[in-house]
Amino acid sequence: MKRYLKPVYLPYLTVGCSVIALLMRMWFFLLGKDARGLLAVGSFPDIMSWLMIALVMALLVVSSRKLKGGNKYSHNFCASSLAAIGMLLAAAGFLITSIVDLLAQPDTFGIISAALGIGATASLGYLSYGRSKGIRLSVLFHGVVCLFLMFHLVSHYRLWSSFPQLQSYAFELLAIVFVMLSGYQRAAFDADIGNRRTYAFFSYTALFFCIAALPGCDNFAFFIGCAAWMLSTPCNLHEHKKEA
Repeated sequence: MKRYLKPVYLPYLTVGCSVIALLMRMWFFLLGKDARGLLAVGSFPDIMSWLMIALVMALLVVSSRKLKGGNKYSHNFCASSLAAIGMLLAAAGFLITSIVDLLAQPDTFGIISAALGIGATASLGYLSYGRSKGIRLSVLFHGVVCLFLMFHLVSHYRLWSSFPQLQSYAFELLAIVFVMLSGYQRAAFDADIGNRRTYAFFSYTALFFCIAALPGCDNFAFFIGCAAWMLSTPCNLHEHKKEA
């Protein structure tokens, strides 16, 4: 068992746990609502979906702690067309989200959030170009992405806070929180203060929640895009060899 907790297995462990959580939540929502209009809280799939959070968090803490040193940008983020595609998918999700939010005729806060989403789309698109070429860009671009995610979270939480049950929104909320924290940790590498142990933990936790949040979510494109971004842009998960 210990060998499978090595950092190189993080993508497989995370995706495996997230798929199980996704299936449990699909089952949970298929159970429907009772006469009071409430979901089947306390049912087997409900309990299992929460237990998967505890399991994946424990696995990620143990595995990510094995990543020591090797915090330089060049060691972690080489030129990658796959990473660039994942970032473009996230940018597309941001754009779709912003357009849908604008068409819903939001209030002032919602308009600001949507405008930041368009800015984040452009920023992430440019970052994908930089990643495809192996170029480190200014920390400001990931900063715009983080700012959008913060406004997006607050904007949606105003609605979610009125929901009577956590299963209705908790996975979506946590997905946005961890994508935002992952973006912040990624920005740290652009500023030469990154830590791959921390980044690995937050990015894979974000991946877990983005996939697990898909059943019942109100924005499929957003979470699929963010999942693709988190999955395709990991830090270097191999053992760091100190230079002589």
